[in-house]
Amino acid sequence: MKRTVLLSVVMSATMVAFGQQTNPEVHAVSAKQQMSAKAQVAVDAPATPLKPSGNTTNAKSSHGKYRSEVYDFVKVGNTYYDLQTNAAVGRRAILHDDGTVTVAWTFSSTESTTWPDRGSAVNHFDGTNWGSMPAARTEDNIRTGWPSIGEFRDGSVYTIAHDAADGGLVMTRNTGRGKTDFKQDANKVFEHPDGNMIWNRTANVGDTMFALCNFSAQEDDEDVIVEGIINPTLYARSLDGGKTWSKLGLLPGYDSTRYREGGGDTYAIDVRDSVVAIAIGGRFKDLSVWKSTNYGETWTKTVADSFAVPRFEWGTHLIDPNDPAICNDGGIDVLVDMNNNVHLTSGRVSYSDDDTTDELARSGSYFHLYHWSENEPEWKICGVLINMDGSTDPNTGAPTYDITGETTNSLGTDGNPANGLAYAARYGGTSISTHSSISCDKDNNIYVTWDAPMELTFNDYSANYRDVCITYSTDGGATWANPQNATQIRSMEAVFGCMTKRTDDFVHLIFQLDIHPGTNLQNSGTGNLHPNVENQILYAAIPVTDLMAGRLGENNLFVDKVQEESRVFVVSQNQPNPFSDETEVVIYLRAGSDLTCTVTDAMGKVVSVQDMGYRNAGNHKIAIDGTSLTSGVYFYTLSTEDSKVTKKMQVVK
Repeated sequence: MKRTVLLSVVMSATMVAFGQQTNPEVHAVSAKQQMSAKAQVAVDAPATPLKPSGNTTNAKSSHGKYRSEVYDFVKVGNTYYDLQTNAAVGRRAILHDDGTVTVAWTFSSTESTTWPDRGSAVNHFDGTNWGSMPAARTEDNIRTGWPSIGEFRDGSVYTIAHDAADGGLVMTRNTGRGKTDFKQDANKVFEHPDGNMIWNRTANVGDTMFALCNFSAQEDDEDVIVEGIINPTLYARSLDGGKTWSKLGLLPGYDSTRYREGGGDTYAIDVRDSVVAIAIGGRFKDLSVWKSTNYGETWTKTVADSFAVPRFEWGTHLIDPNDPAICNDGGIDVLVDMNNNVHLTSGRVSYSDDDTTDELARSGSYFHLYHWSENEPEWKICGVLINMDGSTDPNTGAPTYDITGETTNSLGTDGNPANGLAYAARYGGTSISTHSSISCDKDNNIYVTWDAPMELTFNDYSANYRDVCITYSTDGGATWANPQNATQIRSMEAVFGCMTKRTDDFVHLIFQLDIHPGTNLQNSGTGNLHPNVENQILYAAIPVTDLMAGRLGENNLFVDKVQEESRVFVVSQNQPNPFSDETEVVIYLRAGSDLTCTVTDAMGKVVSVQDMGYRNAGNHKIAIDGTSLTSGVYFYTLSTEDSKVTKKMQVVK
């Protein structure tokens, strides 16, 4: 039986228990504790302070106005299984070379907390229209979880996810972009005679695939030791689209001199042409990156973030609380940019233990997200926690954040919230800013998303809700723009943001929306604090021009609202096109506005006007009625109160 050790998160706030509310789904602000950033200044100080990129205005001063209007997104799916990862988000969104997008997530359609139909769900954006929300997993008869997705040379799309019960990875593939005819491969990948291989991270270029996975470290599994490492992370490569694979093995330099054990979901992978980058980290471990420039034939290892204690072991290595050790939180991502340089992003934590009588660790969380690259090898802040009310410590001037203990609390071994608190909303990593995703565009601008708790917005048990934040760098990570709130929901939990690895005129992002902070699987406990509810999978297409102009804003509360121009952006051409009766288009509205669709013929004569009512800021799927039109070329104009855009379409009867 595997020894289970509870990691207890202790923040600098005074922890006060709150009584259980009778209706946990009411989102009224309840009592809160204020947590000062004062204690964090010393550990954050070595990183380079965040600076705006050279060509962007300060988002707080010019565009950080509080927007009271609701932001809308396109719903692409749902799931009752709400834990999309333990740490690193992985590769779950693809921007294809024709501008279409394919996304995947872990899916279950049942309210049962055993989730018997759990598996991979896939949806496709054909340029304007998303497919129907999936009603079933892509796998045939195996309960799976946590897919990676990719596209082969012939245009077919694959999913690869793990079978947690029996081990091994299950692969499905369709016959082309947007097809729903996924077929499950007859044989599982990476079945291992000594233990369960699960938690894959897979990437490919053409038909050459690269995969990472880890031995299951669940309570009923026997430990597997490979070359002195307990349950290590293993690597394999396929040259034929996953039909055959090399033998699973350790990457060079991933050995028992530094690593005592592996860890699920604490690794990431990216590939561009012949360049492959792999990052392996986790709490109380080195964060190292392996780079290959020849499709994985040879590797160069770099330790990007060295942990103070090699082969760290609970209860054996104790660290002075006056000199805490710093490590990554496992919620990492890796990117190969357009110049073939490798970038890493991660949350970070500090560790110490001043109690030698037990094995409980004490961990303090950093507020911010961090970046490392080959050209900028010193870890620096790339994303700060948004200071909603602008509060500062009167003695030091450091920002203070209203982040409660319930937000970072975990369940105790008795199934109740630990530390005497009333709620537990902690995710797998202990960093406040976590679940990072990193992307770049053709000009080598770097984009990063992560989720973080938002001040002044709490559930009935005083846990902060999270939003997905976003920032960018125009100089390879040397400087970073001020953070902006990509989701701006605040009254619900927006988490597990995943961007496409490549960005065009829009940042393409999916995320999960939950009405409760935390997850049912990890945080509900014996008191059913987090009921098993349906979660939404949402898609956002954010114009890069608006992002770089700071127009999303920080969602601050302490300044007057300003009216933004309600400019309308068409994400892409209407689909289908040509069409007969109805066609659809996805748009982005900078601000809420009444929306009108005017259709004219080739001679400029107005043939129809559709009043589409008031639409909130954000993304919308718009249907254009063509039932009364005859065959021919037409133009549709989408108009707000101060903006309009015109596109061509064709009707065929």
